[in-house]
Amino acid sequence: MSQTVPCAIPVGSIRRGTVGWDYSNEHRSGKLNRNNYFEAGLDLLAEGGIPAQTIAHLCERLGITKGSFYHHFTSLNDFRQQLLAFWEAGQEAALGATSGDAAEWVAPATSPIDAAVRAWGQSDEAAAAAQGRVDALRLKVASKELRAAGVAADRARSLANLGLAILIGAQTGGAGWDRKTRRGLVEEYQRAVAAAVVEAKPAKPAARRKA
Repeated sequence: MSQTVPCAIPVGSIRRGTVGWDYSNEHRSGKLNRNNYFEAGLDLLAEGGIPAQTIAHLCERLGITKGSFYHHFTSLNDFRQQLLAFWEAGQEAALGATSGDAAEWVAPATSPIDAAVRAWGQSDEAAAAAQGRVDALRLKVASKELRAAGVAADRARSLANLGLAILIGAQTGGAGWDRKTRRGLVEEYQRAVAAAVVEAKPAKPAARRKA
């Protein structure tokens, strides 16, 4: 039976708009809103990076005209800045709701959207700043959860940083890491977190023998 340990790197935001979402039904029913634009924008980012995230591609994906786009946003740059805020808010919400199994942290590493945002940050200051804030929050939440489980502060910070390093490595290609290698690193990290939690628990006093 597996042991539940603190989630040292919590999951990313869970959103309906995974890559390839079909927005046509919502458009026909007149339900499209700003969040639909953001979801489509993240999908395009994951599929082709920033070059794929254009007004024309957004309109094609959503089945709308450019006039509809400009009804919500003043420019492509305005859209991208608001998109980053949308993504960051989703990450913050997920981090605030996280709990449980340390294995859950692998979700952001395998998400093409979250990996694409990190890649975006390599060439865009605003994206890098948003990613930096999310990573800082990940470390804060991870350290707090580990401390709450009784792990000493220094070790909690080290484990949180180790988890984040694995996350970043997985999202950026990890020097050619394949799925098996990444899974092995995650499992090794799980064991390290579990061991730290077990070691932090005070030993139960031995029962006294009856005379």
